[in-house]
Order: sequence, then C-alpha cells, then structure tokens
Amino acid sequence: MAIRLSPSDRFGPARPKQAGLLTRLKQKAVALLVYGLVLPAALLALLWAGVYVVTGDTPLELLEDITSQSLIDMPMPPRPGGDLANAPLMQPPAHTNDSDVKMEKSAQPAPEAAKAPEPPKTEEAPKAEDHKAEPPPAELPPEGPKGPALATPEAAPPIQEPLVPPGGDPLAAPAFSKLPTRTDLKALLSPYPLPELLKTSPNGPLPITAAGKEARSAYARPFAGDAAMPRIAVVVVGLGLSKEATESAIIRLPPEVTLSFSPYAANLDGWIKRARSAGHEVMLDLPLEPPNYPAHDSGTLSVLSSQTPLEVVSHLEAVLGKTTGYIGLAGSLRSPVTTGPQWPILLRAIRSRGLLYLGDGLAGVSQSDAPPSASVTLVPDESPFRAAIDVRLSRLLSAAARDQSAVAYVSPLPVTMERLLAWFDSFPQRGVVLAPASAVVRPLPGQSSAGAIPPSSLDESHGAKHE
Repeated sequence: MAIRLSPSDRFGPARPKQAGLLTRLKQKAVALLVYGLVLPAALLALLWAGVYVVTGDTPLELLEDITSQSLIDMPMPPRPGGDLANAPLMQPPAHTNDSDVKMEKSAQPAPEAAKAPEPPKTEEAPKAEDHKAEPPPAELPPEGPKGPALATPEAAPPIQEPLVPPGGDPLAAPAFSKLPTRTDLKALLSPYPLPELLKTSPNGPLPITAAGKEARSAYARPFAGDAAMPRIAVVVVGLGLSKEATESAIIRLPPEVTLSFSPYAANLDGWIKRARSAGHEVMLDLPLEPPNYPAHDSGTLSVLSSQTPLEVVSHLEAVLGKTTGYIGLAGSLRSPVTTGPQWPILLRAIRSRGLLYLGDGLAGVSQSDAPPSASVTLVPDESPFRAAIDVRLSRLLSAAARDQSAVAYVSPLPVTMERLLAWFDSFPQRGVVLAPASAVVRPLPGQSSAGAIPPSSLDESHGAKHE
C-alpha cells in the first residue's frame, strides 16, 4: 500500500517563502549597523557619562592629566640654613619639652657648698728665677660703686629676608582654588604663527627674521601703560609641567604678566594657544647647566659648559623647535655657561633668530653678540613664604624706581600668585606700571623695540641682582 504526503497534510501554518538575496543583505546590513555601530556608541556614551559622574573629568581630561606630567624629576634645592649666604634673620622658636629642661638641670654642676674641702697646700719658697721673671704688679684704678654687669657686645647679624614668619602665619594656607579668576582677559595679540618667520628643520619649525619682521616684536603684547613711569616685568617660569598651576597662571594673573613654558612640557602647542588667547605673551625656558651639576641635572635639552659650539647651537635649536608663537627665551640663573666661551656663541644664535633673552650673565657682553635682552633683578619667591616674598617685592619696587625698569622670575606657586595679586593692586599708588617682558628689554643699537626702555635710561650695571 503506497502512502503519499502533500503540504496540505501538515498541521499548523504553512512555511513562508524564503526571502530573496537582496532582502537578506538588507537585514544583515541593518543588524551590522545596530550591533556594530549604534550599540557600541551607546555603550561608549554611557561609559563617558559614568567616568564624568565619578571623577568630575572627562576621559580626555584624565588622559591629558596623565600625559601632562613632568618628564623630568629633579630634587628640590636644600633650604638655606643659618650658616649659608642667604641665611634667614628670623627663625621659628625652637620646641622644648620637660625632658629637655630636666636634662639641662641634671647637667649643671653641683653648688660650691656640696664640694669636699680641699687639703691645705704647703707653701714653697719661691725660686730666684721665678721671682726675676715676674713683672711688678700694675697699679689698679680705684674701684667705684658696683653696678649690674654689662653683657659682652656681640656682632649684629646681617639684615636678610625672613625665611618664615617669626610667630607663624595666621592666614590660611594658599591654594589655587582660592584665587580669583580674571574677567579682563582678551586675545589682543596678533595671529600666529606667521609662515614667513618660520623655517623647517629636523628639530621642527625654527624662528627666523624676514622682511624686517622678528618674532620678538611680531608675537609681543603691545605696551599700553604710561611710558614715563617705571616698569616692572614679572615672568612666570616653569609652566606646562603642572596642569593646575599652568591653568591658574593663565586665568588668574593679569594679561601683562609674561608666561614662560618649559620645553619638557607635554601639549606645549595647546598651552601656548590658551595663554595667547588670554592676552599673555609667551616665552620658552632655556635650560642651562645648573651650578651644582651633575647632582642637579636640568634635562637632556640643557646647554652644558662642556659642550662644543656645534652642540650648543644644536641644543638651542632643539628647544626652539618645540613650538611657535614665543617672543624669546628665559634662561636659567647662576649657570656656569654664562662665564664660558660658549656664551657669546649662544647669544649670537638667539639674536640671529630674532628673539629676546632674559636671564643673567649679560654684564660685559659685547653689543655685537647680545640680543635684545634684560637682566633678572631678583627672584621674589626663592623662600616661598608670605613674609619673605613681600620683602623681596618691596626691593623690586626700589630697583624699578632706581633703574626705571625691573624684571622678576617667579614660580607658579599658590603663595606666589596670592602675594603678586595683592602687590599688583598697589601699583597705582606706588607710581609704577606692570609691563610685559618685551617692553623692558634693551633693544639693539639703532633699532627700537615695541615699548622698550631706551638704552640711555637703562643702568649698565643692572646685571642679575638676585642672590
């Protein structure tokens, strides 16, 4: 018996027709779009929001914090002690406890009454030789009424800046977040970079002079103050190594303050763009061999006194090629390089690039070697305490009144910015004006710098007056 089956004998709904090839491709494309693009994008957005809620920063800001760390690790210089040249006049009171007092009491000698009586000594007849050697006793003046004994006078210590306030600092510890944010920051600087002032090199774009233009004047901030008043330029050095310190210097200091960035900083182009957009003219730190080298190393880009002239120029070009838009270089202080044969070569190379220079070691340099330059008068925050900074800022005012200009290096510290902001507010009453660094440099002979002090008004002995 033969059994025949047909589709009509099936239970349930009939099997649908198989979709065509084009339909299947569309379905796969939609699935790929949903699972390959839409779903990952949604998960990424959810992760982004979660990171922002938990940390308060976006993933890009966290990445910038990680990559913006200092590329070099240098130990802090030792704090000056009482036996050094910069020893403080006022020291904090020493801490004593009961155990110290007991130890001092126990170390005191016993009173005279408690000593055992000494045996009587037998007198010997003096020898003739001894009698002849002794001179006759001198006559003493008559004694007057006895009064209180006078203390032996001691040499007065030299007058120096206090390291710490003698009774402690009653004010709260300074912080960047406690400083006010300025609202008068405007992008008054000319656009940058100018292609005609750049030349491509293996180290990056290097500044050059062309058609009578130089980077020191093309990228400078115009000086809008009273030309007859003494000018003070404040340069914040070492920027770019700390995100919080660099941001605070950009948004909390007046736009007349010049900002100098470390060549070791990450995202150097971004920092300079932000600083110029806030109205600050910018410079680059030039690392020179420190005085305690090699115990203190200033990095692979540092210019050393043992380098050949070719190596000195190569290191300079390596620093200059890090970014663009700067007006000059802020050199390290107290470097032995400034007394070596490489120094005139380095200054001539800076001059040929159309840049200005701030630092020390400029006294006695030939005018044919020196670029437009200014000597650093002092460093107010060498001792980073309020009292010491205020004393040095007062000395800076005196130097500006005497020389018609003064230049200060400062570090991006909260206490430094706090004291500077309070000090800047007193400028109208003190008869001085805050000026960018480009307005206090000594121009080249026969040339003029935008708002610069004429050479006749500058004291040639205005060499680095810092200690």
